[in-house]
Amino acid sequence: METFLKDKKVHILVIVLLVAVSLFTIAKFVNEVKSNKFIGHSSQVVNTISFSGKGEVTAVSDIASLNINLTKDAATTKEAQKLLNDSITKTLSYLKEKKIEDKDIKSEYGGLTPKYSYGQVSCFTYPCPQNDPKIIGYTASQSIVVKIRDVDSASDIRTGLAALGVTDINGPTFSIDNEDSIKDQARALAIKDAQEKAEVLAKELGIKLGSVANFSENSGGNTAYPMYKTMAAESVSSDAAPVLPKGENKITSNVTITYEIK
Repeated sequence: METFLKDKKVHILVIVLLVAVSLFTIAKFVNEVKSNKFIGHSSQVVNTISFSGKGEVTAVSDIASLNINLTKDAATTKEAQKLLNDSITKTLSYLKEKKIEDKDIKSEYGGLTPKYSYGQVSCFTYPCPQNDPKIIGYTASQSIVVKIRDVDSASDIRTGLAALGVTDINGPTFSIDNEDSIKDQARALAIKDAQEKAEVLAKELGIKLGSVANFSENSGGNTAYPMYKTMAAESVSSDAAPVLPKGENKITSNVTITYEIK
């Protein structure tokens, strides 16, 4: 009987200790939550203020691009490819005569495709019977993209290619070769614009700005504007290719800078 009572007291003591430890742990947990001491939380709410800025840079197009599509038809794949190779050779030779470097000549896509004929079908019932397709020849094709750095000569080069028998030409299209550097300039102007606004408004509001809490940029894209080049009439022969307007490109950057308020 005494042993039983003794064991019972031990069990009760253990339970009491467990309850006490649990209550202590819970209390500590609640206290830490209230004081926001967990990693990633701050005991103070940080006030911020945002400013937007805009930067624009205008640059003249310095690259003209031509997309040349060469196609040749023949009864056999060998003959079609030979005709295409001859056309490519003449085209590349002409471009080299015009001082176009190899790095500015890029092959885009090409291939050989069969040409089919389905013949004539006399149809008196529905559905109409279909003849089996018959291969009657092959088409060899190659697309070449050419960058012309002397943009004023783009129209003249296109005219010369047409004289060689190249009739499927798209362009010229005008662009900026190193557009990333222009974007960097526009971004720098936008950041400066936002910083100047921040300094003025902070002074007017009587606040002090701390470190940058966030930064974002929205590129406004590239807008092209025509720019015509005038030439004296007597300096241009009647059969000369016209100088096409290459235009100006406006690169825009919009930024938002968020500062902490001290």
